Amino acid sequence: MAFSRIRKSLRAMKNLDKVEAGLPPEDAVVLDADDDDPELVEAVHAAWAGDPGPVVRLLEAVRRAGDRELHAHYASEAAEAALDRDQWLRDWLAGSPDDPDALLVFGGYLLDKAWESRGGAYAAHTSDEQFAGFHHYLGQVEPVLRRAIAADPASTAPWALMITYAVGSPGGRRDLYDEAWAGVLRLDRFDREAHRVALQYNCAKWHGSNEEMFAFAYAASDAAPAGSPLHMLPLRAWVELDVREKEPVLERPECREAVNRALTVCPPAAPATYRWDRADRNMLARVLYAQERYDEAYAQFQAVGVHATSFPWTYYGTSDARADFLTFRQAAVLKVAEEMH
Repeated sequence: MAFSRIRKSLRAMKNLDKVEAGLPPEDAVVLDADDDDPELVEAVHAAWAGDPGPVVRLLEAVRRAGDRELHAHYASEAAEAALDRDQWLRDWLAGSPDDPDALLVFGGYLLDKAWESRGGAYAAHTSDEQFAGFHHYLGQVEPVLRRAIAADPASTAPWALMITYAVGSPGGRRDLYDEAWAGVLRLDRFDREAHRVALQYNCAKWHGSNEEMFAFAYAASDAAPAGSPLHMLPLRAWVELDVREKEPVLERPECREAVNRALTVCPPAAPATYRWDRADRNMLARVLYAQERYDEAYAQFQAVGVHATSFPWTYYGTSDARADFLTFRQAAVLKVAEEMH
């Protein structure tokens, strides 16, 4: 046994440089970066400087072009940007109170602000002050989203935000969730973001159960066409369970099947079949490592390149997602180097 470990260590030393050369250097790794979308970056920087014009024009152009998924993504990024400086958004909405994009971004901003105020801890570890801030912002959301829906009835994005609102509402507002989910299905039964937040609603942490969560995830994947990002949902459900369970669950055969399902749309040696796959690749890398599928984990780290994402690392309690990404990446490098001949 000791001799086997020594041989593995020697192989790792011999092969380490070669394996590390297949990945970007550590100091090149960035967290949650949108640097490859310069138009979005420039628009956000202009907004921070007090000029919402580029954000307004970008969102309107994408909406008119009919790219609903990109439009929802840009609106989400704009809402998050307003967390740092929000006067540009308030000025935009004050000047254009019926603008569907302004209403959508403001609704997203209020939700982001509510969750930022609350923090990500369980209720038992959340202070009264945090809850007060949470409910202050949450109480403003529904009227804004109702106006956004009326202003752009073809968009699933405000309905998806309404599901997020239902997640945080006292008691879960099942009536509101059902209304919002029906609104999504009328427009796009394979909407990615709506399914992501609906999975949260149905999990035991919020207003469902493990059984409801898995039933929802697998039903969505089974109904989705080949190439749909909804094939990632079962794996997200397993990660959700793993975070809360005392015993590890990622090694179970059912989770291995969920990984294989996810790999059909997020293959290691080819582009994903959908946009914005970075968080999913981060998740796959972590889960594949836990399943001791080290070559496949390494391949996902190769595919994601310099792009670490907060999910799933912060989901497991870390305050430094980039550091955890690099820790797992280096561990995968060592395992691959040990097994090379």
